Amino acid sequence: MTNHRFLRLRIAILVTVFCCVIQRGAVGQEAGTTVSESVVEPAPPGDAGSAAATKSTGKQPVASEIAQTNLVSYGNFKLFGAAVRCNIWTAGVEYDRHVWGRHLKAQVDYVVEVLPFVLLSEPASADKWGNPTSPYQQLVHGLGVSPFGFRFLWRSDTRVKPFLIGKLGVLAFPQKVLSQSASYANFNIQGEGGVQIKMTDRMDLRLVPLEYFHFSNGYLAASNPGFDELGVNFGISYHLGKPEH
Repeated sequence: MTNHRFLRLRIAILVTVFCCVIQRGAVGQEAGTTVSESVVEPAPPGDAGSAAATKSTGKQPVASEIAQTNLVSYGNFKLFGAAVRCNIWTAGVEYDRHVWGRHLKAQVDYVVEVLPFVLLSEPASADKWGNPTSPYQQLVHGLGVSPFGFRFLWRSDTRVKPFLIGKLGVLAFPQKVLSQSASYANFNIQGEGGVQIKMTDRMDLRLVPLEYFHFSNGYLAASNPGFDELGVNFGISYHLGKPEH
């Protein structure tokens, strides 16, 4: 009899403990539900913290600039081309956009340039190799565009910013140039190195003490004399977008 009473007491204790555990679990579940609901509950309209969070997730504007460029000839020389007694002067607009990240500790930009003014001084007549057959010179106006280019810009957050630029494009003239057997259109390669000096938050002075300028038709015509020149380039660069503070 005593054993039965002891067994019943043990069963009663186990049932009581089990009920307490279930009750505590239910209370904890309700508390967890309340916390979860408070987390997912949207912030009231006009909340300053919500506005700041929304503003911080906005995309940053891409750094870009537009520059007015001017090329003045040092003189004609032979490197890949054979033409002599030639000089070229240009004026145009260049657009630079930071799209290629950083390499070699420099900001790498995409570059495109339009040259509405191109002035070529060349012999009045020349043979198929570009050798002058006349003692006189003539001026030929043209235009150009370079849709493929890059710029390495170092120390982009300082006052003096060194850079290197390479461009590939075409030049077009109203008549065949460098030779009467050559072509109206030519491929154009430019390479330059210089510095940009900050003047204001938006404007930089651009100085290029040495630029290499080449054009030729790549033997797409009967004659391809080719032309090489060294020159100086200068201009003003204007930063687009909102000024940095």
